[in-house]
Amino acid sequence: MAKEITWLEYDWRLDGERALFGVELSLYRKAPDASRPYLCYFCCQTLDEHILHPSDIKRIVGIVTKCSKGVGVAPAGFVQLGAMRQYYFYVASKAEYDRLKEAAAREKKYLCRVGGKREEDWATYFQLLYPNEVKYQTITNREQIEKLKRSGDNPDASRRINLHVAFRTEQQRILFEEAARQAGFAIGTPEFHSDFELPHGSVLYRISTLKPEEIDNVTVRTVKLAQMMEGRLLYWDCNIVPRSVTKRI
Repeated sequence: MAKEITWLEYDWRLDGERALFGVELSLYRKAPDASRPYLCYFCCQTLDEHILHPSDIKRIVGIVTKCSKGVGVAPAGFVQLGAMRQYYFYVASKAEYDRLKEAAAREKKYLCRVGGKREEDWATYFQLLYPNEVKYQTITNREQIEKLKRSGDNPDASRRINLHVAFRTEQQRILFEEAARQAGFAIGTPEFHSDFELPHGSVLYRISTLKPEEIDNVTVRTVKLAQMMEGRLLYWDCNIVPRSVTKRI
């Protein structure tokens, strides 16, 4: 199995609950791989259904590594939710799937299940695991929050978030601003960048903390509104609120 540290991890919701996703980015350029047309999932769950602890995750990684050793699999990623972590692999034949299933049956500490299907288009990789624009925004949010925290910011404090969005035409910008206003955003002064592929810019304002769920809600809403007008959220910024400040608007 590929080293887990090469995987990109991000938070997203699954069936209404917050889950941890992991995806192997190195597969993207050659996916779908015609030599591995079968999807195989490998699910490990605690017997008493307690939420996975770091020690559980370490053991499960070891189980999956051991079970897939010597089997020609392409690890695509995983989803972790509550008491379970489910890995996804692409394999060349049903024989490899059968070997994984036999290995899983020998595990006694966790409930391990193996399933699979023929999936030549690698739909699970592209649609479930690989982050689209909306999911990827939550990843950049985490990176920006960490940078601000290293600069002394208090992520629990409320402040104005400035969201910079761009469009190809002025009409798209105008329609977007009206939709954003109805969604509760304040609208700033229009911007114009003649040397950019999306020259018509708009700035939205929203009060929020930098708590992951709150800033994700703000940015994901902005991304989806922009997509309706073929626009793009370029970035967001805000003032640093010192850790000594507990609330600011």
